[in-house]
Amino acid sequence: MKFMSKIVVLFSALILMSVSNVALAADFSANTKQPVLTAALNKLEAMNNRKVLDVIQGQNSTNRPIRIMFRNLAALGYGTCEAVTAKTADGGLVILISSNYKTAPVEAVACLIAHESVHHENTKTYEEEVRAWTMEVQTWMSFTQYNPSLKTADSKLVKRLNYLSKLYTKDGNQMTSIANLIATNPAYSSLKRS
Repeated sequence: MKFMSKIVVLFSALILMSVSNVALAADFSANTKQPVLTAALNKLEAMNNRKVLDVIQGQNSTNRPIRIMFRNLAALGYGTCEAVTAKTADGGLVILISSNYKTAPVEAVACLIAHESVHHENTKTYEEEVRAWTMEVQTWMSFTQYNPSLKTADSKLVKRLNYLSKLYTKDGNQMTSIANLIATNPAYSSLKRS
């Protein structure tokens, strides 16, 4: 009987140890129903990008989860944009990602989510835009450091991210060249400067 109780205790301890090592994935159902976007959010979680995930899940200016979806941005008047953050009729926020990127690597899509997460502040300033692009390029560089083969994916979005990371690296991990791109882009000409 003593032997049997030792086996039960040992077996229970092994189960407890194995369960404690299992990481539970976050529930992103309040953010999206689209599998590619859920996979992108899971990639951000795997890279432990809490800053972005906290904002997406409700630690933002609305105190509500931000919805994320693919949309035809050209039909909405945002044809030159990769993604946009907009207010919803009920006062929430939604991130709309160009439907052109449905087949891009999920890590690249995750970078757009990271960028747009900065816009929860909705200050519409040049400085906010620079912070958003910084978040995007740093997120991409984290993903490609972990998986360098991402850089070779045949995707317009990947080519854009590679270009931005090249500028960032060339400037000694500073935003000088990228900030100049933003400053000279007509799409951002109406941004306030603080």
